[in-house]
Amino acid sequence: MQEPKTSISRLKVKNGKTLLENDPLAVEEPLQIRLKQASTEFNFTITLRTPGNDIELITGLLFSEGIIEKATDIKSITQQVDGHFSANVALVELNETLKLELNNSKRQGVSHSGCGFCGKTSLNSLALQSKREQRPVSVKMSPSLIKDLRKALSSQSLFSQTGGSHVAGLVYQTDKSFQIAQSPFFEDVGRHNALDKLIGHELNQNDLGQTGILILSGRIGFELVQKSVIAGFTVIVALGAPSSLAVQSAKQFNIALIGFAKDNSFNLYTADESLLALT
Repeated sequence: MQEPKTSISRLKVKNGKTLLENDPLAVEEPLQIRLKQASTEFNFTITLRTPGNDIELITGLLFSEGIIEKATDIKSITQQVDGHFSANVALVELNETLKLELNNSKRQGVSHSGCGFCGKTSLNSLALQSKREQRPVSVKMSPSLIKDLRKALSSQSLFSQTGGSHVAGLVYQTDKSFQIAQSPFFEDVGRHNALDKLIGHELNQNDLGQTGILILSGRIGFELVQKSVIAGFTVIVALGAPSSLAVQSAKQFNIALIGFAKDNSFNLYTADESLLALT
């Protein structure tokens, strides 16, 4: 598997002085995804991502795009060698019984790591289509819980070492508590990719049946809410700000949206105060 980080030499300028140092960087490389069903094979998209967890990324992306509805819709995923890039081409063989619906999801060209909608051919792809029932979180949100979520997110290796990756995690709820240590976290240079990796993992592990809190390292855009709706997540906590369309969409689909999560403060954009435990 490719190393998700590398290092370069760079000059650090501080207090009027320069110092040559090695700087760790998150790797960003293209991944070409090809789809095959029976005798038909075609390019689906090229996405820019951090190598690692490519199977989860592909599975989550195809689910979020409406190509598949369950993990077993995929027969196999084979990564190939293309020129000087190692394993940066993936051939996804789909089951013959799967009915392909490409009109609203087909992409053209490159999908950049920071923009999930770049290259899409139809504005109809913006329509939210829920694929899983919502699983409401029964435990109330408190400042101490938010602090623990932030700590778990910031401790992820690529994020903490490079500062150049995004993190998406699903903190599992068990009975009346959260199991942060046993919960999955995924990293990528693209915030959409990180969430797709998480969704792909959950689809493979438990058919997206686990209740929990989705935590994100960056801002909350519309597509992240869209992916959350499709996956059935009902609580989103993010370190950054939401967009107006993200808030509107979260309200429409009864998702509790928390942004600007800090150790001693956070903003609740949707849901009411009954979600909170402040004493």
